[in-house]
Amino acid sequence: MLNPRVALVSMPWHSTNMPSIQLGINQALLSEHDIETTSHSFYLEWSRFLAQRVYHREEMLAGIESVSDTFHGVGLGEWIFGVPPLFPSDPKFDAEYYRFLVQKRIPARVIDSAFAVRNWVPEFLNQCVSEILAQSPGVVGFTTMFSQNIASLVLAKQLKMHDNDLKVVFGGANCQGEMGAALFRRFPFIDAVVRGESEGVFPELIQNWQSGNSPSELPGICLRDSDVQRINPAASNASFTMADVPGPDYDEYFQRLVRHPLQPIIDPQIQLPVESSRGCWWGEKSHCTFCGLNGATMSFRSKPAEQFHDQLMDLSQRYRRLKFFSVDNILDMNYHRELLPRLAESPIDFQLFFEVKANLRKSQLRLMRDAGIRTIQPGIESFSTPILKLIRKGTTALQNIRLLKYCAELGVDVVWNVIYGFPNEPIAEYESMAAAAPSLVHLQPPRMVRLVIDRYSPYHADPSSHGLQITGPAEFYAYIYREKASDLADLAYHFEAVHADGRDPEHYTQSLKAAIENWGNRYTTHPSRLTLRLGPGFVRINDHRFERPSEVILEGIEAAVYQAIQHGGNAESVSRQLVESQELHVSATQVRDVLEGFKAQSLVFADDDRFLALAVNVHDKGADESDAGLGQQPLVFSL
Repeated sequence: MLNPRVALVSMPWHSTNMPSIQLGINQALLSEHDIETTSHSFYLEWSRFLAQRVYHREEMLAGIESVSDTFHGVGLGEWIFGVPPLFPSDPKFDAEYYRFLVQKRIPARVIDSAFAVRNWVPEFLNQCVSEILAQSPGVVGFTTMFSQNIASLVLAKQLKMHDNDLKVVFGGANCQGEMGAALFRRFPFIDAVVRGESEGVFPELIQNWQSGNSPSELPGICLRDSDVQRINPAASNASFTMADVPGPDYDEYFQRLVRHPLQPIIDPQIQLPVESSRGCWWGEKSHCTFCGLNGATMSFRSKPAEQFHDQLMDLSQRYRRLKFFSVDNILDMNYHRELLPRLAESPIDFQLFFEVKANLRKSQLRLMRDAGIRTIQPGIESFSTPILKLIRKGTTALQNIRLLKYCAELGVDVVWNVIYGFPNEPIAEYESMAAAAPSLVHLQPPRMVRLVIDRYSPYHADPSSHGLQITGPAEFYAYIYREKASDLADLAYHFEAVHADGRDPEHYTQSLKAAIENWGNRYTTHPSRLTLRLGPGFVRINDHRFERPSEVILEGIEAAVYQAIQHGGNAESVSRQLVESQELHVSATQVRDVLEGFKAQSLVFADDDRFLALAVNVHDKGADESDAGLGQQPLVFSL
């Protein structure tokens, strides 16, 4: 009969300023089943280990974040932990990887630091082994996502070498579907892999082992039972609801943080991860062509609003924290009725992050802000309507830019990317976006990133129908697993591909890259402004986007039209709006001439025949397109 204790482990690389929600939920889950469990946030311990050996500690923390983010695409974090006993030392192989990093233009100081830090990994692993074995567990469960595979594998193998009776279990995003089965087949020291959500099978797996029974029938499980390997298909439906998922237990993270030499630096940056839903309600309707999230779990499910509210309150009170980071793929729109008004009316000053869809009304965004959602990631991806249509985003360029404007007016931070390199994307759109970018520099800038083909995305599932040819797993996998990249298709999440028409996106995106780089630099160093103020019968616009600041005063028809396109509109809709709201009879032809004049002054964003006023209203009155037609509270103009 198995030792009843379980150790849960999260290895580098993971953000030091966040507890692991995977550890937190599974700690609470196993505790609910009366399974004695300890958590080990070894990613936080790794930063403590490094802090004792380096002088520039704040730079070291920034480096940890960049390894798991900026340098994930070259496998740097994984390679650092690829040491014995997982793989033998091989100076020739390391030299090849060094040349690969140079070829990918990784800064020399980063490469040198990675090679130096790698020498310390064996000592760190010994500390981890000692900490776990001191608890005498019967099962060690590793959660792994992004750049955590190799660090988890090397520690698991080292633990097995010390105690072969230990049961080693892997789970997490890196173990979805075929990837989990590939890990199981390649690394025989893994006793089981939970492929998919742990709530339905992990406690039962442990209980079966503890009682001496075989858990061989559990859905989705990969199981090594004596010399027999079983790889079970996943269940068609989850055996639990989101209401069954407990709130996370982060006690161990904060207990470990108390002993951390950089606790004063980390503590103010801490955000508590929370989860209100799984899956994606938009992906159920229209799977974005590039998105590899969710795997087989696209079906959208959310927690009852009252339960999620209570979990926020409990976590805040328990850990004396107000900042929360939602790991959801998308905000449940029902929360606009069931949760957000309650949070908005509360005196508690939460600061929340959520991913959202970009076609929000201003009233919805205002409610989110008032509820404490101060940062959003709206999945903008482009400000070209033809490209957005191509990738099935369900938004237009005007809606995306309008959201950026709303965020500027309401004081909401927005994190967004421009992805380039989609198959069959209209090349001319990049010059159009580059031409539009200088007029947008008063809004928060994006990061420009090249498309990566991810497993589970429509591009990966059916590349030929999208004009792609997948050439194999991403190149860095060969350096991580020391196999030919072509042999790693079952293990990889990222893939290399070429366009069937032979295009190279690097050739036609240079103008936009330069424009976005300038946009980001200006926003950081010399923020630009384009502001609007309302007067009695006129609109005053102050423009500090260009080399020479200017002031524009709009009167009469021009002022009325500019007000009418605060949320976007075309000549015909604006003409109707002016009649309905102010009895101003202005023909669509007259309106179109005014709109073209605004376009020539870079005062609007034009998307086909629709126009959006770009000036930010510095005294937002709270009116919304759903409250007052196309504009804000109408001014009365005499012609």
